[in-house]
Amino acid sequence: MNIQRLVHSILVVFCVLSCVSSKPYDGYKLYEVPISTGHEVQLLLYLQHHRPSIDIWALNKLGPKRMLVPANLQKTVEHFFKDQHINYTVKVEDFGKKYSVRQAPLMQLEDPTFLNSYPTYDEINDYLVQLATENFEWIRFRIIGWSVEGRPIRAITINPDKQRTIIVDAGIHAREWITVSTALYLIKKLIEDSDQYRILHEYKWVIVPLVNPDGYIYSMETDRYWRKNRRRLSDKCVGVDLNRNFGFRWDVGASLFSGECHPGFRGYAPFSEPESRALRTVFDNNPEAELYINLHSFESTPVANVGDFKQVGVAAARAMWHYSHQEYKVGSSAEILRYQASGTSIDYAYSVGIDYPFAMEIAEF
Repeated sequence: MNIQRLVHSILVVFCVLSCVSSKPYDGYKLYEVPISTGHEVQLLLYLQHHRPSIDIWALNKLGPKRMLVPANLQKTVEHFFKDQHINYTVKVEDFGKKYSVRQAPLMQLEDPTFLNSYPTYDEINDYLVQLATENFEWIRFRIIGWSVEGRPIRAITINPDKQRTIIVDAGIHAREWITVSTALYLIKKLIEDSDQYRILHEYKWVIVPLVNPDGYIYSMETDRYWRKNRRRLSDKCVGVDLNRNFGFRWDVGASLFSGECHPGFRGYAPFSEPESRALRTVFDNNPEAELYINLHSFESTPVANVGDFKQVGVAAARAMWHYSHQEYKVGSSAEILRYQASGTSIDYAYSVGIDYPFAMEIAEF
């Protein structure tokens, strides 16, 4: 099987989703900062390390990156930019005021298109149960683990009798709602359009549409841009970044992400969190897996683990452009993000023998 053809077919499915935003951040400003050097990236990470309430959405090698800054830190940030000779623009003066009315309607299970709505946690589970019940001949549905707050983490397996395997997960970062909808949409297309996507049915699919249920619920109900899980760390700090908690190169370059209150806090040990351990069981139970796709949002980037198959990412980016006219950049995580991300799921997947691990960054905002 040509891996480029396979990835192209998968991305055709991914290309149809839209986005909305929710949960007011009254008084917050959205800044846009052009990235021209790795040194500038390090400066901004340093700023975020000392001011964890500053939310850096993405670090973009080829274009601007965005920062969401609360009112009490805006003067500090602007002085920092001036002192470091960093250009910036204010994209949104009052983020909460502008986007508070953009709450998506709830998903209708009778017509789960996922195009203009985000499902609740309960709706996700109801939909998966419905699919498994209606298609029990070739779909398996099981609990792979439990979250910090005791919620089940579920996986759905399509074509369980096939040997060659593709693993997909979504919602590892709480605020990235569109990834969950994308995973559900992929499941829907695999079930309903089996003839159109015949190439995809040569594989067993193991899809975990919501790795971080506690964070997802918290993001929907309390803090729209919450990123981590809901591990109580101290009186002031909550949450571990699950995509820094995997047991491969867990402590490499970790100094910038060491604080408990930091959005990228990696946890106290590899696989300290039940959510990352649940995903590990998927890798353990599918040693024949050839392709792994880890879905993220806020960036437009297929991020590959190693350079030997960069051409696959290039083909993927071209496919995405053809269907969405959205520019996607291709490279390793270090090339795209301009810093060393340690303890990620794609690095762990490669370490356990999956030849083609990708982090797919879907543009949401």
